[in-house]
Amino acid sequence: MEHLADSSRRLLYLLLGIASVFIIIWGIRTSAVIINPILLALVITITVLPLPGKLTQRGLPGWLALVITMGLVIGILAVILAVAAYSIGRLAGAIPTYVTGASLQQAEMAAGQLQDRYSWLAEGLSAVLKPEQIAVVAAKTVQVIGNSVVLVFMVLLIFVFMLSAAIALPRGGKAGLSLDHPVVGRFARFTGEVRHYVLIMTGINFLVGVGNTILLLALGVDFAVLWGVLSWVLGYIPTVGFWLALIPPVILAYAEFGFGTALVVFVAYVLINGGVQNLIQPRLMGQGLRISPLVVFISVFVWGWLLGGIGAILSVPLTLIILDILDGFTSTQWVVALARYMPGADPAEQRSVQEQLRQGWGRLRALWGG
Repeated sequence: MEHLADSSRRLLYLLLGIASVFIIIWGIRTSAVIINPILLALVITITVLPLPGKLTQRGLPGWLALVITMGLVIGILAVILAVAAYSIGRLAGAIPTYVTGASLQQAEMAAGQLQDRYSWLAEGLSAVLKPEQIAVVAAKTVQVIGNSVVLVFMVLLIFVFMLSAAIALPRGGKAGLSLDHPVVGRFARFTGEVRHYVLIMTGINFLVGVGNTILLLALGVDFAVLWGVLSWVLGYIPTVGFWLALIPPVILAYAEFGFGTALVVFVAYVLINGGVQNLIQPRLMGQGLRISPLVVFISVFVWGWLLGGIGAILSVPLTLIILDILDGFTSTQWVVALARYMPGADPAEQRSVQEQLRQGWGRLRALWGG
């Protein structure tokens, strides 16, 4: 009888846990409009937080260091907003022209004016790049970028107050916490990981964006700077962002110049982005950031489903924060060890992960009376 009561209690705890998870997920999804700008401002604040301190160490007054830091972030985002707003206005007015150009390209391909060796690919491209589809994609792009402009204004406002509050907070000693306190160490670790990731991705995405812009300018594709900025922003989305940034310039190159130029843009984008992400990014990311590529890939879809586009962009920083929170509890450290396990790890790390998994499995068996 007692064993039956224990089983019922464990089942009740399991059901309550599952129900709690679903309630939290529902709350996050329904509150995404409110949560997104706060999370984005938080990540930006974590990234630039050491800058005022470094400026103060160089002899600048604290208020001036704060103003310079805010001005730097606001200035960068203001330039992006100006480019986006100006390009959106021109792109919206030019959509009918590009649709007409796409119709002409389709007519030429239907008339057999492309070389035979490209015919199979041209037929597939003709089936996908229909004029009406180009109009829909272009209008959707304008809408998304327009919504992003409004979001950035909200993020800037939250960022200003958040950075001011973060600098005004008392340091560990004044708050009664020593530098070797576990809370201080955990906070420093996860902020350092988030900062490391964001700074590296910002630099890498900037290089990719500049390369893509130069390519499109050389080919004469319209709005080259806009597509370069788009590839910079979408580059924060692992794996998927590159392909999303590729679509608009390829379609526009096809509408303006035909299949040959669109093919050149596609191949060059793959070479530029693939070269940077496969040669430069792994070396830089390996210095201080440990997270499984599978976890990164899954996190894009999970956070994207929960929070939309902003969730996909912030998927890795949010996952790092969750992992550091789980690492603070003995019962969930095995999850962190598994998520941080990298292929080809040294034998000592492999044994550590195996030990963590054995301990986690042992706790689960003990919980269920196994």
